[in-house]
Amino acid sequence: MKNAPNQASAPTNSKSYLHALFDIKNAPKRAYQLGIATLGTGFALAIYDQYLGLSVSAFLVTCFCIAILMFLILKYQQAINNLKIAIISTVCALLVLLVCLEGIQTEQYLYFFPLMVAIPILIDFKDSKLWEPLVYILLIIVSFSICIFLGFQKSPLEAFNAQEAGHLAIVNRFTAIIMTIIFASFYIIFEKKYIHELLNQSKVAIDSRTRFLSTMGHELRTPLNGIVGTLNLLKQDHRLYKDEYFQTLVYCSDHMLQQVNNILDFNRIEADKLEIHPVKVNMYQLLTNIGIPFTSTIHEKGLDLIIRIDPKLDTIMYADDLRLIQVFNNLLSNAIKFTKKGNISIDAQCVNFNVKTMEIKFVVKDTGIGIAPDDQLKVFESFEQIYDRDHNKNIGTGLGLTICVRLLKLMNSSITLQSEKNKGSQFSFNIKFERADLPMPAPGELGNFIPQDLSGIKILLVEDNEINMMVAKKILTSLKAITSCSVNGKHAIETLLNNSAYDIILMDLEMPIMSGFTAISHIKNMYPQIPVIAFTASLVDQHMLTELLESGFADCLLKPFKPQQLLSAIKKQLTQAV
Repeated sequence: MKNAPNQASAPTNSKSYLHALFDIKNAPKRAYQLGIATLGTGFALAIYDQYLGLSVSAFLVTCFCIAILMFLILKYQQAINNLKIAIISTVCALLVLLVCLEGIQTEQYLYFFPLMVAIPILIDFKDSKLWEPLVYILLIIVSFSICIFLGFQKSPLEAFNAQEAGHLAIVNRFTAIIMTIIFASFYIIFEKKYIHELLNQSKVAIDSRTRFLSTMGHELRTPLNGIVGTLNLLKQDHRLYKDEYFQTLVYCSDHMLQQVNNILDFNRIEADKLEIHPVKVNMYQLLTNIGIPFTSTIHEKGLDLIIRIDPKLDTIMYADDLRLIQVFNNLLSNAIKFTKKGNISIDAQCVNFNVKTMEIKFVVKDTGIGIAPDDQLKVFESFEQIYDRDHNKNIGTGLGLTICVRLLKLMNSSITLQSEKNKGSQFSFNIKFERADLPMPAPGELGNFIPQDLSGIKILLVEDNEINMMVAKKILTSLKAITSCSVNGKHAIETLLNNSAYDIILMDLEMPIMSGFTAISHIKNMYPQIPVIAFTASLVDQHMLTELLESGFADCLLKPFKPQQLLSAIKKQLTQAV
């Protein structure tokens, strides 16, 4: 709600002016609206005073109405700057004169109450200077005090009997109450409008930030994909990988990728665009594979990864596997980062179950540097870092654990931290899952879920960026896949028309000539048996992922990626196709 400016420009035409004048949502015209309401009330009271035979009172109120009308005309002609103070001062003066004329028995002092309620309508307390509302309030309080004092000290000048005084008091009471209710209602309307505008502005700001981060995320991930992919390929040269500079590049690229992902995830959560979408998941299988992306990093640091899973979890239940993996990824990333020796363990135990639900306790524990008691609350706050006194520096990004807390809250859970400095940390949380009405897999059916290569698998890679295409093709070739390439959706369809014997299609979304969004509909119509994995650096939230799945994509793989993530995504589709 914006306050009416002191200077007002003359309206261009009378029609538009009158329309704005009587629009209660038009903040710059509220002083006019108060003046018109006061003018109408004054004329009505003048007529009633004359009806009662109170000629002096009627004449005084009429003079008051003429004064208000004069102020409105002068303001319209821009001859005066502040219409509010003119109207309020005139009303206060009139009420003081009326109490001298009629005494306190007609209760005209009650009009100070609607006048006081009108102050927040005329003045925006959020933007105005403090002295402005204080001047108006002080003027009303002083005038009210004078009226009460004079009413009890002076005899009324106007001669009328008790019956006439009673009638006039009833009219004044009724009118004052109605005006107070009307002004209070207007104030509520204006405040609701102000809050609504604030919410709209906040939503626009969040949407703008989301679009900006989405665009920047795509622009950052595209070159990162080339950097991370090339480094993953160079890791195969063990002589080079031992080089200190090469290891620095690997660390920096992984760290930068984690920061980009955390910022984008945090942005989705802040924009309230993240929802939980449970699907049927074998929890034992999911937890068995949870540490695969971190295996090489853990071995390189000389750590042990221990995974203990309750055999009861070898069943199908409803869970948002993507968000659960995201929680574990953040916890494992922190554990690996802050653990120099020893081990990292993942425990999953069934603590309560029945026919419909199963409650599982998850624990991620490490033997790292630990967290001091004073810092244990800080680690869950956004952008808070912990000061490591041993190394005289801040550590952590302040986002990973915040994201875990937000995701677990969506799953009706919370995280608990137990830690001791230099002795490690333990993060635990309980989640209750609904059990799916599916038979349990046969013993030994789980087996090794991620084979070591893609021997004999034919893959069509659709990518317009030359560097990304080179990196992905090299990784697929190193996994022994038979890979063909297309530069856009149109070229991919032409390739499939010549030869459709492909097991998997990896397709970028943003491409010239024909994007992946357009190409998927043609491919699924012609070759519905071929799984298509969206291959993108865009910011993919749950809403976009749902749209991708509904449009025909089997899954979505974000760039940059690691070879194990690509292998896992492909094998997941091949296993489902069998």
